[in-house]
Amino acid sequence: MKTILITTSMAALLLAATLNPAKKVVPANPVASTKSMKRAAIAALIKNMEYDNDRSLVRSKYYANLDQLAAAVKSEDFTISLKGHADSVGRYKYNWMLSDKRALIVKNYLVRKGVKADKIVTTPYGSTIPVASNKTEEGRQRNRRVEITVQ
Repeated sequence: MKTILITTSMAALLLAATLNPAKKVVPANPVASTKSMKRAAIAALIKNMEYDNDRSLVRSKYYANLDQLAAAVKSEDFTISLKGHADSVGRYKYNWMLSDKRALIVKNYLVRKGVKADKIVTTPYGSTIPVASNKTEEGRQRNRRVEITVQ
């Protein structure tokens, strides 16, 4: 008897779902939703740009993504945040200046590609915010980076 009751209940639920399908959910503000989707697509271009030891030049493999980022930011009203970082090898002040130089080089590249300078904010962090251990080469490599966020 329980099996028949459960089967009948399941069939009724299935029939009700088929006859009264859920309405399509439309975002309250489609423009904001589209902008959020574009922001996510842009952010996916570059999460962190990594650098060689004691270098501030952008690796060639990142230029195509920076070009796409510049084109996307020019077409929308976004602000870019560039956070420069270094590993812990070397002196504190030197690493701070190196992290600043890394972020500024990326900013200057984006400006040359047509992004307005006042839409880009750079912040140096030196070696103060590691994302990995500075005890291994792999960790130091991950810590030598510029983080790019789009707002």
